[in-house]
Amino acid sequence: MTPLAATLLVLALSAPQEAPQEKPKVPKDSLELTVIGCLKGRVLKAIDERQVDVESSPYVGGRSFHLASKKKVSEELKRQQGHLVEVTGLVKRSALDDKGMTVGRVAIGGGSPSAGTRSMPNPADNVIVMDVSAVRMRSSSCTGQ
Repeated sequence: MTPLAATLLVLALSAPQEAPQEKPKVPKDSLELTVIGCLKGRVLKAIDERQVDVESSPYVGGRSFHLASKKKVSEELKRQQGHLVEVTGLVKRSALDDKGMTVGRVAIGGGSPSAGTRSMPNPADNVIVMDVSAVRMRSSSCTGQ
């Protein structure tokens, strides 16, 4: 090894290494989810089929998420309108809990809202807020989803 090569090797090894970006900690009352769905406005409608290679945590197929995000991610959401996207973000655990709620010693039952055959469901029913950290396009169209 030439002296110049040895010096370059020593300099390369002694240079400060960039620390990998650490992911922020997930609060105890929340879950980090990765969900695939169709994006319309600030709402993501999760597809009904489970994508085991991508989705993490509980199954959320068919649910809708209102997407909250910082400016940089909001701009990306605007560019992905009408597309099939993969979204990663934080959701409150209680928003995914279908058990209802407990008041004192009494449990009030819950579950997924259901609509009769003659009425349209309220779009605000069962919409969960997701604080989005990343979005990625999976397909340029949501047709057939």
